[in-house]
Amino acid sequence: MITTYFDGQQATFLMAGGVCLILGMFFHLKEREKAAVLLLMTSALLVNLFAAALDPFLNLWDERFHALVAKNLMAHPFKPTLYDDPVVTMAYDRWDRYHIWLHKQPLFLWQIALSFKIFGVSEFSVRIPSAVLGTFLVLAGYRSGKLLVSKRTGFITGILIVTSLYFLELVAGRQEVDHNDVSFVVYISLSIWALIEYNFSGKRGWILLVGLFSGMAILCKWLTGLLVYLGWLVLILQDLKSRYREFLLVFAALLVTVAVALPWQLLTLFRYPAEAAMALEMNSRHFFESVDGHRGDFWYHFRQISVIYGKLSPYLMVPAWVVLYFRLNVKKFYLPLLAMAVVVYLFFSLATTKMPSFTLPVSMLIFIALASVIDTVLDLVRKIKMPEALYSGSVFIVLLTVVILRINIETIQARHTLRKPDNIYTPWLTHNAQVFKSLELPPNAVLFNVKGRHYVEAMFYTGCPAYNFLPDQGQYEEVKNKERRVAVFQPYGTDLPDYLQEDKDVLVLTQEIKGWE
Repeated sequence: MITTYFDGQQATFLMAGGVCLILGMFFHLKEREKAAVLLLMTSALLVNLFAAALDPFLNLWDERFHALVAKNLMAHPFKPTLYDDPVVTMAYDRWDRYHIWLHKQPLFLWQIALSFKIFGVSEFSVRIPSAVLGTFLVLAGYRSGKLLVSKRTGFITGILIVTSLYFLELVAGRQEVDHNDVSFVVYISLSIWALIEYNFSGKRGWILLVGLFSGMAILCKWLTGLLVYLGWLVLILQDLKSRYREFLLVFAALLVTVAVALPWQLLTLFRYPAEAAMALEMNSRHFFESVDGHRGDFWYHFRQISVIYGKLSPYLMVPAWVVLYFRLNVKKFYLPLLAMAVVVYLFFSLATTKMPSFTLPVSMLIFIALASVIDTVLDLVRKIKMPEALYSGSVFIVLLTVVILRINIETIQARHTLRKPDNIYTPWLTHNAQVFKSLELPPNAVLFNVKGRHYVEAMFYTGCPAYNFLPDQGQYEEVKNKERRVAVFQPYGTDLPDYLQEDKDVLVLTQEIKGWE
């Protein structure tokens, strides 16, 4: 049931996460870093679980597709399907109605399928992998910020990630492209963190992790997962003396990346050649064409900065990168970090297809830069003569203010509860989910005339094939010949065709499906 406020489960996750975050800040000020980081990560998990619990339905556009394919993967992990049982003869020739669904790489879908296996099939368990991965993003941000600048910069980076409303909306499944982007961003960030750790520790095990996480990123979305190698090459080219040895290490990491990412590409090319070719062709079109109407001008992603990082961030972005240069412990990292950020923004600004999360692969780097600005301000405050207790209290108040300003509870309530009367999205999709869950269909049923693309949720909740059209007589007879039972939503303002009305075995459903498509 949706209310005007958060329910008990949601409030518990949010309050517990808030308490852990405040305690983490307290322990950080007391320089008890292990406890502070543990509390910071616990806060991240709890706040992400709060986001995961927000919507009792599958979100438009993408989450419903991801959830359905992941559910089908439980039965056959290496055969991703949208229409798992394509009983009706029709053209399964678009990404939103494929039989074999290669529209996305499979790793994040396998994660959701595993969550279903462990926690059961539900909207909440769709989002659990994103909630967990978001916790590791905080760890990567903390460690990277600490090594590059300072412990406090690392800790503030973690706070900025925990309180990112945009990231919470991805975990909640509300922001396109939801869990796919969460996994992609986290694995890219982990690969960059591993590279930073290697350069500070010299331990070769981090090289393997660079390759592993980069390969996992590719297995979530595609070749932007190689971003870490751009930064690594820029890093190497600044130190010609060790170039040969470092190139060998790059090659070793790249072998791991290929070993992780390539088998799936080969499997799909040989097992599903037509579908794999269509997926590759669609990926290549994104740069030169506006795919699915996702368009914008060159400055689209720069305008998104305020949406992703906060209202003040556009004014802080250039100063943040300047401050970061002067704050870096090792200056040779500046060009690699800047190169990754600039190339990502430039590439996706030139690409014709625009989607809001395309630049997120460098979000950890931007959070570190922004955190360095806050850390610098706190350093300036430190120069004012004051008792240590007063300074610690000032730091605590600044950090708490950052948290309060970034976690806008009213905005979350407006989107995910009935607090705002003009929020029709939430009650409509809640209603639809309840309708689909209430349907008592026989296991051999085939569902027709589902409004718009809500046939996707229908298949997720009922387990039956579902279509958004009335079957013509040929399709009706085909279904009957396959000993399947026809179930159909009553058309609005018109009658069913005679061949459906005359068949007493046809299940006519009178519930209304709400929504736009």
